[in-house]
Amino acid sequence: MSTSSKKETARRRIAAKREAEAAQRAAEQRRRRTILGGSIAAAVVVIAVVVAIVVQTARTSTAADAAVPSGTVADGNGYTFAVGPDDAPVTVDLYEDYQCPNCRDFEDAAGSTLEDLVTAGTVRIVYHGMAFLDSSRNDDYSTRALNAAAVVASTSGTDVLERFHDLLYANQPDEATGSGLTDDQLISYAEQAGASAEAVESGIRDQVYGGWVERATDQASKDGVTGTPTVFVDGTTLTDLSADGLSAAVAAATS
Repeated sequence: MSTSSKKETARRRIAAKREAEAAQRAAEQRRRRTILGGSIAAAVVVIAVVVAIVVQTARTSTAADAAVPSGTVADGNGYTFAVGPDDAPVTVDLYEDYQCPNCRDFEDAAGSTLEDLVTAGTVRIVYHGMAFLDSSRNDDYSTRALNAAAVVASTSGTDVLERFHDLLYANQPDEATGSGLTDDQLISYAEQAGASAEAVESGIRDQVYGGWVERATDQASKDGVTGTPTVFVDGTTLTDLSADGLSAAVAAATS
């Protein structure tokens, strides 16, 4: 073999070696990128899980530390208020949202009948408040109204709460176009119901029971309630929400 041929063969051998080394380096780089990408993805998943745990823990902690109004009853796990004698033969569970127009319609149709039944000692009403009709338009009125009701009940008792309850429905803002009652109006109606403005003002303005309102709404969902008003007469769903329907259901429950 000539000298020039030997040099050419050597050059080819060196070039082939370099190509092989370059291919090996590229493969190694790809492998490292794959490992790194997998590690990053795994880290992202871990971070997401940690964040979710932290957020849930914060929510749980906030809920656990939230203020609870006095005067609640055991029915509904402490998220309810009751009106009427404890030994009444019939219990009416009423799930409602103060912004709900159908709740107002039920109040208009059967509210006085309920009051008469309570006065007669026949019925005990358990109010299960809900707040699911909040919006930016009404400045979260459902929550503010239920919080105000809890403030009134806690500071002034359930008799005043019942009058406040009736005033809120009598003056319910339009769900579609209304902006919700203002805090000043809520305080004014609380006064009309018999509460002291001084006693309720800070609780209404500061939404002192906002966390309790959220948990009360969650409890109603756990109870299987998906809409308002939902009424149970001694545990049986009331399908006829008229005054006659309510009277008939109460009569059947006492027979």
